[in-house]
Amino acid sequence: MKKLYIFLLIFFSSFALSQPYSYLLQNTDWTIMKINWYGTDYYPPEPFKESGKVIFNGANMPFESRFFNYIMGGVTFGPNNANYFHLQNLFRSYVDIWDPGLEQVRQFDEKVISFYYPSQPSDLFYFVYSEASSGKTLVVTNPAGHKLYYSNLLLSSSGSVLNKRITMYPNPAKDAFFVNSSGKIAQILNVEIFDAAGNLVASQKIATTDAVNTQNIPNGLYIVKVSGSGVHYSGKLVIRK
Repeated sequence: MKKLYIFLLIFFSSFALSQPYSYLLQNTDWTIMKINWYGTDYYPPEPFKESGKVIFNGANMPFESRFFNYIMGGVTFGPNNANYFHLQNLFRSYVDIWDPGLEQVRQFDEKVISFYYPSQPSDLFYFVYSEASSGKTLVVTNPAGHKLYYSNLLLSSSGSVLNKRITMYPNPAKDAFFVNSSGKIAQILNVEIFDAAGNLVASQKIATTDAVNTQNIPNGLYIVKVSGSGVHYSGKLVIRK
């Protein structure tokens, strides 16, 4: 039985890796784990720990990289399933992080933006994709030699991996939003909403099916932190009325 299990694991792993990289990268929710900049590792600071993403199949553009600001554009993968891609027609957002208390956020955001932007269509971004029973990883190296590490897993504030994928919807929200999870989570969750300066503007304890009330919160960009037994999540929420 053990031999059969090992055989099936090898078979399905081989099948997954036989798929084109363009397919494998497009169908994974990639979260930034760290960035290596001139040989030094930098980790996403609170309260944006799970905000860094790279998306290869965005709704309007095939490529998007974001942390606090974002980059969008086109992506072309190397021929014959080569492990590199090119970026074209990039543009970026310019949201200023002016609060002194968010200096670490600003510095990390600048590194994430500078990793891809600006770039020439001829620039090659090499990557290493791997799969294991615990999840998927992606390491991208830019032309300057810096590295961005992604995973489809979440990190808690203590650095341990969380297997529960938390999402918020709708986003942008108007008068309320909901918290959803791909796995079983605590019955009661504590939801805190912070503005861009890190000030707590609202908090609410909810059951997993309850809505989070945002009627009294003005339009803007906010950080939502969700905590409970075995749950630690933070993400960006736009309120637009």
